[in-house]
Amino acid sequence: MTLFMDNSMRKYVLLASIVLTGCATSPQDCDLHAQDPSFITKLSCATSGGYRQQVDQKEQQVRLSQYQNESAKQQQAYTQNRQQNVNQQVADEQARLNAVRSDLSQTLSQLKSSKIKSSERQREITQLQALQRQSQHASSASEIAEIEKKVAQARQRIKVLEEANTLR
Repeated sequence: MTLFMDNSMRKYVLLASIVLTGCATSPQDCDLHAQDPSFITKLSCATSGGYRQQVDQKEQQVRLSQYQNESAKQQQAYTQNRQQNVNQQVADEQARLNAVRSDLSQTLSQLKSSKIKSSERQREITQLQALQRQSQHASSASEIAEIEKKVAQARQRIKVLEEANTLR
């Protein structure tokens, strides 16, 4: 009987040590890709939920990565949209600048070929030539608007000069 109790006692001690080893296993010890975990470690991880915790943690990391990826895609789309808008504004300003330069050249040509012969005509020509040089350096919408305004004013003054010349 004592032999039987000795064997039983050994089994209980072995079982208790397995159970206690299982309790001592942390989720970090339950790596699914570990090189060669022992049978006791595997059993401990399976019974303690360590494997499940590892899987849950990896799934959470995947969800976080997916969220970050989606956020980055949205940020990229927003940035591309803003870039397209800026490019369109630049193209629009360039078109306005080209139009005002063309208008300025036509006005200057018209003034040079007119029959008006006076110091005012020469002053207008000089001012329009200075405005042409200024238009070569214009880069902002406000500078373009200022040049447009000055060209319109010059056209008005030229019109007055032509009418005055016709009355003579």
